[in-house]
Amino acid sequence: MIIEAEAFPLTAYLGPQLMLMQPVARDAAEGLDEAYTEACLDLTTGIQSTGTTIDARWKVAPDHSHTLLLLHGRTPRPFELAVRFTLETARERQFFVGVAEHADTAPVSLWIYPDKEDAARAAVALQKQDMPLFGSLGIGVESDLHCRTLHRLGRNPSPAT
Repeated sequence: MIIEAEAFPLTAYLGPQLMLMQPVARDAAEGLDEAYTEACLDLTTGIQSTGTTIDARWKVAPDHSHTLLLLHGRTPRPFELAVRFTLETARERQFFVGVAEHADTAPVSLWIYPDKEDAARAAVALQKQDMPLFGSLGIGVESDLHCRTLHRLGRNPSPAT
């Protein structure tokens, strides 16, 4: 299943690490709601569940018209979801090239949130170093997101066949 991105990711730096915060609705794919629920912070113990496994990778269209964020949930329920970022301007393409360049020297991590408001609240929590709130609002997808394919956006697109 492919959905259109609500917005480009919010970004924040935590030391050398670049944090990408992306809204993805709970009902975007069957099984994602369970992943959000499983990943919620247990406010009684202050420990976030470790029962969620979601792999993520990027795919760039040959003509550079869009980038896909491919999410593959394995636990607690399997799901597959692609979030499409339509790239209409050089600035939008450069955003992802910048993410790839950062990943060449330091980690990039991805967090997904139920909506834009939660992503914004998480960005504020990160700035205030309120890590329990930051962790409770979304799902940490990968501790180090591979971004090599995004370098393609810095080169000329493949010719149409």
